[in-house]
Amino acid sequence: MKKLLMVITMAMASVLVAQDKTISSADARGKIGEIINDPAAMTSVMKQLAASDQASFLADVNAAIADMPGSPEEKTAKYLSVNSAALKGAQKGNLTTLVAEVFATVPPEALTILNESFASNMFNRNADPTKTYTDAQYVEIATNLLAKVQERTATADNAGVRNAFAVLMLIRGSNGSPADLRDTLVGALKDPETRSLAQNEWLSPALGVGQEKTYDPMLGAADAGRQPDPDMVLAVSLKCSGDALVADLASECSLSDASSSITALLSPLFSDPNAMDVVDGVSTLSGESLSRLPRTMDPAAKYNPTFKRGASARGTSDQGESPYEPGGYPGQNF
Repeated sequence: MKKLLMVITMAMASVLVAQDKTISSADARGKIGEIINDPAAMTSVMKQLAASDQASFLADVNAAIADMPGSPEEKTAKYLSVNSAALKGAQKGNLTTLVAEVFATVPPEALTILNESFASNMFNRNADPTKTYTDAQYVEIATNLLAKVQERTATADNAGVRNAFAVLMLIRGSNGSPADLRDTLVGALKDPETRSLAQNEWLSPALGVGQEKTYDPMLGAADAGRQPDPDMVLAVSLKCSGDALVADLASECSLSDASSSITALLSPLFSDPNAMDVVDGVSTLSGESLSRLPRTMDPAAKYNPTFKRGASARGTSDQGESPYEPGGYPGQNF
């Protein structure tokens, strides 16, 4: 009898603890300002939300970022940090739903950065060299995720472009194998016009196939803003880390042997110690199309493109004189 009472007491305590860790959607929305100031807080808030409330809350946070002042680079850095943190807080079985929400609610111009970052880290099939899985299994995961994205973007603006960004992420994350993955994913696009545009006008330029890489055709089709400068975005974005998410994604894909063979699709964002370096306090990322000269948003730092050679933080030379490099005459283009 005593043992039974102890079991019941422990069970009730567990329920009370679980209730203490849950919050309502209204309470979570009260934390949006805090999240925008500290994107890492997004993970803990998401973990306290019911699975049914997570996607709508993520959409609300992305809408708040869209309304905040700042340059495209500053806002894209927020999208990258906040949405990465949100995926880390996904409730069991809810990861694909949240990934779809990312592609449905982040502006197309910011998706130029997010699709590459996710492909290099969380969605890269070789993120964990100790774990492997077959091409067939990766294709199953990719097509399942793309189907979920299309289901969500069906009610979003510029659905075709958004779906194409998801395709780009999955192609990049595959590291080139299987060779026909592009055709498989394009074939899985439901809208005939989107299939044609993606295959013939969007994907090759975005992947840099036979030409310099550019997202202009996709952004033009979406009537989107300019592409944020990747160097500037990565210079102001937070260095994120987190738990591997592959177990949730694999289980959602209903793979027959997910526990043993599909264990490396999602790895901690920026977890590779070689993926991020700090040069004079400026963070830079290595990876596809991201290994570039460091930049910064600080106008007084030497890595800012507008910084005048010879100038200090006060706008004068070390000798107290005017900056060595002139600013040009009025109307001059430089």
